Amino acid sequence: MIAFVAAALAFQTSVSIGVGKKPKADSTKRDSAQVARDSARAARRDSIRDHWDSVRAARANRPPRRDSVTPALLASAFRSAAAGSLLGRARMARLEQDSTLTSYDATSYTRISAGLGFKKLARDRLIFRHENVARVRWQRGKGAWIDVKGSRSIVPGVPSANAQVDGAYAIPYYPGNDAIWVGAGIVKREVDDREIVHPLAEGAEAYYQYTVGDSITFHLPDGKEIRLVELEVTARRPRWNLIVGSFWFDAASAQLVRAAYRLSTPMDIVQVAKEAQKDDPDGDDDDIPRWLRPMQANIKGMTVEYGLHQGRWWLPRVQRAQGEVQVSFMRSPVTLENSFKYASVNGIDTLPTFPRAERDSLAPGDSAARDSTRRRRRSNTIDDGDAHINVGSQNEGTLRVVTRTPKDSAKLANAPELPASIYDAGDDLFGKAEAERLMKELDFGLQANWAPQPPTLHYGLGEGLLRYNRVEGLSAGASVEQEFGRGYAGRALLRLGTADLRPNGEIGITRGNGRRTLGLIAFRRLGVANDWGDPLAFGPSLSAFLFARDEGVYYRTWGAEATGTFDLGSTLTMRLFAERQGDARVETQFSLAKVINDVRFLPNIDATGGDVAGAALRLQSSRGLDPHGFRLLSDLRAEGGVGELQYARGAFDATLSHGLGRRLDGALTLSAGTSAGTVPTQRLWYLGGSQTIRGQTIGAAAGDAFWMARAELGTSMVALRPVVFYDVGWAGSRSLWSHPGRPISGAGVGLSIMDGLLRFDLAKGIRPDKGVRADFYLEARF
Repeated sequence: MIAFVAAALAFQTSVSIGVGKKPKADSTKRDSAQVARDSARAARRDSIRDHWDSVRAARANRPPRRDSVTPALLASAFRSAAAGSLLGRARMARLEQDSTLTSYDATSYTRISAGLGFKKLARDRLIFRHENVARVRWQRGKGAWIDVKGSRSIVPGVPSANAQVDGAYAIPYYPGNDAIWVGAGIVKREVDDREIVHPLAEGAEAYYQYTVGDSITFHLPDGKEIRLVELEVTARRPRWNLIVGSFWFDAASAQLVRAAYRLSTPMDIVQVAKEAQKDDPDGDDDDIPRWLRPMQANIKGMTVEYGLHQGRWWLPRVQRAQGEVQVSFMRSPVTLENSFKYASVNGIDTLPTFPRAERDSLAPGDSAARDSTRRRRRSNTIDDGDAHINVGSQNEGTLRVVTRTPKDSAKLANAPELPASIYDAGDDLFGKAEAERLMKELDFGLQANWAPQPPTLHYGLGEGLLRYNRVEGLSAGASVEQEFGRGYAGRALLRLGTADLRPNGEIGITRGNGRRTLGLIAFRRLGVANDWGDPLAFGPSLSAFLFARDEGVYYRTWGAEATGTFDLGSTLTMRLFAERQGDARVETQFSLAKVINDVRFLPNIDATGGDVAGAALRLQSSRGLDPHGFRLLSDLRAEGGVGELQYARGAFDATLSHGLGRRLDGALTLSAGTSAGTVPTQRLWYLGGSQTIRGQTIGAAAGDAFWMARAELGTSMVALRPVVFYDVGWAGSRSLWSHPGRPISGAGVGLSIMDGLLRFDLAKGIRPDKGVRADFYLEARF
């Protein structure tokens, strides 16, 4: 796998999760069939490892590929002579080894977290986390000795999962490691553009431009003065393996002190796989099914910070990487965090005697031997009574590593060196506040240069361009996207419904920096009046086609909008718009339910036609990761318009969930909204359906004001959680707020899968509809 993917998806490449019964302490009690199954699985894992070891060895031995640094490129690489001088000194310092640093004794903390969701903006959901703490002792010429103090993993909802993470113990420093924490972590002298192009490697001038930025001077307690100088790095073009970043160096030694950087543009995994296939026919297969597309990976930000020891040696203190992977309509945020605390540097302590192993005698350049011994990795484990000692190596076999892991997994999981709970934020331990300050340096001004890239065409189900509803029927679309540089990207979309035969589309340009995105778009689209859910997404479209269950409230609109999305810990979205709104009629009654049982779609609203200009604001926040702990999901939104349609409206939703004893969890949703002016039909509040009052049809209650409450009680089994619920709400004229009359309501039972990622409900209407409804949907509150 390409180096970036290995970094962004560390949990996928290093985590092995087996679900079943917990392993017994005495392995001799397992029956022979289980032993055979375990042996077969081990053989398959070894076969896969052998294959990828061979592939990695072949790739490691191939010559680097890079563009030539022409005189013109060299002349334009530096905005000043100072930038060229600083790069040259930093490049030399990167390759030099300070022989006066002979040893250290450190505590190393590592955390790997991954989430999963189907919506771009949804509740934070943790699907995997691993964290460990180890004492790491390193001595020059001897290697690193790792004593594992604590280690635990969690797959919420799968309490019997036996989750293990191999080789995830971070070593702060060893000769040959890369201070900037790019790619595989090994210093390479020259650029190889098959991987992330290192900004300090020889030949990087063909890919980057350099500018000297700010400087900082501070004084140590002994009176020594330290001056830091910033080197800003910008990519010459927007490409997945080029970065933009801010790097601070010690002016005296040119050693890296801190850095913040990100990819210049997200990585299109499909396109990268195709490029790799041309260069390496024996490499990764690029035959990725269309329904799995788009496939993108993006490092939104990486930060590293060093601390000065004894006034001489800069050693890493915290490292943090944040990214996101998208596969079709699934999104997985990934975070990797390392933290180091030093007990001594160049102390007098000596390392234990290293056990002998066949791989220890490898010559640094003997890649064939290294490949062979990797296949015998499992045999280099020694039973030390109460612990396993693994003898291995890193840095292409040049660093000997001994890892001692106690056998008592319960003791490791409850080690006092670990945070109190695996769900703890760990902000202080992993320096989140400092990382956020560094990330602010990656503003809109730090972008790849203007260099338009070839456009890409997207179509099909996996691209989110195929949908079904009672207005358009089957609506298929295609889009063309293009990266321009300076953070700008363009997109054009065209779609046509088989029922209404009215073309819709949009064309626009956006500018982003990984944490903020601004856009300007002209559009003609089918608008959605719903304030909850997404009726045009894949799940609701499938429900409409199969069961004639279309919970969308639609109107037509065309115009222009300016948008903004900001990651502030919470997600803030803003929209300024000028548009023409009009009616959208039901154009089809076709569905599978219609064919089988003559079930028909409900009528749509009669939208109020008119021109309107206005603004909309939405603030969404998710707090808490523990499925049995305190969690809060909130949504605040406001909107107003002037013109032929003049109105203002606002609402607030909050869902609070918490454990109720050891076996039960509960959730309560409270929501209310009101308005001002004459609210058009398409901007009223509509209650009913799976997202509001279950057991009632969409629009069972509607008005310019509303309130709603949903109470749910379920077991503590997060993977498959049976739930009972009761929903009640009212919508009508705001003048009736104080005496609304009888509200609508419904109750029922449900099944929440993977902490609400998937949800099935069977609801009985109480008032006014007393029928029974079954709903299946994605991204439930509970």
